[in-house]
Amino acid sequence: MKKVEIEWLDSKAGPGGWEHLDELEPVKPAVCRTLGFITEQTPEYITLAQTIGREQVLSRITIPTAAITNYRTLK
Repeated sequence: MKKVEIEWLDSKAGPGGWEHLDELEPVKPAVCRTLGFITEQTPEYITLAQTIGREQVLSRITIPTAAITNYRTLK
């Protein structure tokens, strides 16, 4: 399986509770970085496994392609 590093944007919530409109601070998306082994790749998403064994994988995550900002293959 191909090992990759993917940088991607995730949703982020603002502070809890009421906020005054004239005091709003920007809430930018969270920048995430995930390392893993590709188990599935389509035009819409990529799925990575954190750990692979001979016959099993552990801890998969699916990242939408639209959220990916950087991608590189690792050796």
